[in-house]
Amino acid sequence: MNTIQAQTFGGQILRAHLLGTEIFYCPTDLQPPPTPARGGVPVLFPQFGTLGTLTKHGFARTQEWQVFSMLEGCVSANLLLTEQADWPHRAQLNMDASIEDECIDMYFEVRNVGESAFEWTGGIHPYFLVGDVLQTRVEGLLEQPVLDLATADLAHSAIDQAHAITPEVRLYSPNMNVRLTQEGYDAWQVWNPSAQHLLNDIPHADWQRFLCVEPVVLTPKTLAVGETWVGRFTITLIDDVVNDASNDVVDGTN
Repeated sequence: MNTIQAQTFGGQILRAHLLGTEIFYCPTDLQPPPTPARGGVPVLFPQFGTLGTLTKHGFARTQEWQVFSMLEGCVSANLLLTEQADWPHRAQLNMDASIEDECIDMYFEVRNVGESAFEWTGGIHPYFLVGDVLQTRVEGLLEQPVLDLATADLAHSAIDQAHAITPEVRLYSPNMNVRLTQEGYDAWQVWNPSAQHLLNDIPHADWQRFLCVEPVVLTPKTLAVGETWVGRFTITLIDDVVNDASNDVVDGTN
């Protein structure tokens, strides 16, 4: 069964099931607004992380969006982001997600509806429910073709890596194997807070249950008045299995 669930706060997808497989990590007890929900797929705008002087990851994730669910397996979230402190601009943000067969398709759209051009960074921040991050690997990153999280020393320190964009990466984990493809973004960000994290909005042991592989814009993009940018992110379940003895990937399809 394919389902998708979103909330108005942050316009955030919280959970999705694809052919019965739960795709995103999301704790049972979410922190109430104005604290952003940690899990699902947060929207980051107009700033990624601390790449600027604004609030970390921007303020789109702490706004009330309009969320529509017109058909089963389809969600559309919209936000008119008006002038904020230190950000005298206006942007229309749209986040559309749909499930069909073995795929989740997400379109993130940014349109400048103000009276002046602006620069922005950001993207989306999916928390993949991998089951055990220490048995998880990412393949297809440009600088590191095989990123094996078992060797990342997550017992002692976080992983927070930016990688040059590639059209596709693959995520192999105990919970699922997925192909991740993108259009329009300029980097993949890989993050896990490690066993030493100080996060107080998730159960402490849950650090081991997720890995974030994020399609993001890290090089500031300028949008002229009336201009629109669109990013696409597709998650596809695959049957590939990892052969641990040889570190090869075997295609399990017939």
